[in-house]
Amino acid sequence: MNCFQIIKSVLDEAYNEIPGDEAGKDNDIKDAFEYLRTNYSQLWNQNKIDYSNSITRFAYIYVYVTSHANLVCSLIQQKEDLCKLFDNNKVDVACIGGGPGSDFLGILKYLITNQKSPDATFQLCDREATWAESWIDVHKKVDPKFRISTSYLPLDVTHPDSWKPFTKYFQSDIFTMIYFMSEVFALRESAEEYFATIFSKAKPGSFFLFIDNNAAQFYNWFDALAKTHNIKIIDSGERKEWLPYHEEKSDLGRYFQKFSSPKITANIAYRIGKKMS
Repeated sequence: MNCFQIIKSVLDEAYNEIPGDEAGKDNDIKDAFEYLRTNYSQLWNQNKIDYSNSITRFAYIYVYVTSHANLVCSLIQQKEDLCKLFDNNKVDVACIGGGPGSDFLGILKYLITNQKSPDATFQLCDREATWAESWIDVHKKVDPKFRISTSYLPLDVTHPDSWKPFTKYFQSDIFTMIYFMSEVFALRESAEEYFATIFSKAKPGSFFLFIDNNAAQFYNWFDALAKTHNIKIIDSGERKEWLPYHEEKSDLGRYFQKFSSPKITANIAYRIGKKMS
C-alpha cells in the first residue's frame, strides 16, 4: 500500500471544498504551509494552531500525514508484541489527538501490507471535529476484506467537561499518540488530568504507541506518566527516519507539481509501552 495514493484521494476532496479560484487556493495553501512550520517550531512554549480552517487541514495532510503514517507502520512492523496484537480477530484502537489521520492510516498500511484483517475499530479522539470529513470514508477506498471502521470522538484534553463523559474507549487494545503531546505541551497543566486518566484507566495488557519530536521535554512527559501509572516501556529510542522508497511523491499528482515537497525525514522519539496489571 502506498500512503500517497490514499492521501491523493483525500486531498482531491479537501481541495474541492476550499472556496475561491485555483490561484487563490494555491496561494492560501502555501501560506498555511508557513503557518504550520512557524507554529510547530514554537510548541514548547505556545499552542496557537487552529485546524478548523479547511486550508490548514489540507496543508497538514499534504505535508505531514504520509511521513507520520509510515512511522506508525514501521514501528508496528518492528515490534513482535504489536504484530501479534493485530493477529487477533478484533482490535480496538484509540487515536488520541488522531484527527489528522496519521495513526489510522499507519495502522491501515500495516494491515494491508501484511494481509491481516482483524475487525479493526478506530476511535479518533480530537478537538477539531471537521477532521472526520477526511477519514470517515477511507474504508470505501480499500479492499473490503480489510474490516475497518472509524468513528470520531470530539474532545478537548484541556477541558475536563469535554472529555470526562466518554469512557468506553479507555478499554481499547492500543492507544496511539502521534505528534500530539508536543502540540499540547504548552497547555500541559490543563491536559495533565486527561493523560493521567487515560494511563491509569487503560486495561491491563493494552499498548501505548508514542511518536513525537525528538525533544526531551516532550518524551520526558510521556515517560513520567508511564512510570507513575504502571506502563512498562518495552521499546524506546530517539533517531532519524526517512520516508520509505516505495512512497512515490509523484502519486500526489498535480499537488506535487504545485507545492513544495512533503515531509520525507523525521527526527523522532518513540515509546512503546504496555499496561501492567
